[in-house]
Amino acid sequence: MANRRSQVSVKRPARSATRNYTKHVSSLLSQRDTLMTEIAILRARAKVPRSSINKAGTLLTRYWSKANWQSREEILRAARWLLNVGKMQSPTAAPKVR
Repeated sequence: MANRRSQVSVKRPARSATRNYTKHVSSLLSQRDTLMTEIAILRARAKVPRSSINKAGTLLTRYWSKANWQSREEILRAARWLLNVGKMQSPTAAPKVR
């Protein structure tokens, strides 16, 4: 009977860890979906410079597929940053002179 109790107590943390991992992964995927939707909206409105949109989209597609979950968190931060910087740029700003 002592063995049975120890087996049960060992399994509970594993289930909890699995649930936490599943919630975390689900959260990351949800954040990615939200950013992809925002990119689609911004592309349609063309208020954000295309370079910011394209870079954020590339991060969330091409680089996302090859990344582990920790790297995907960083990709989400970078994509959010790119979109925010793009939104801050004026769409009527004077072109850069080379």
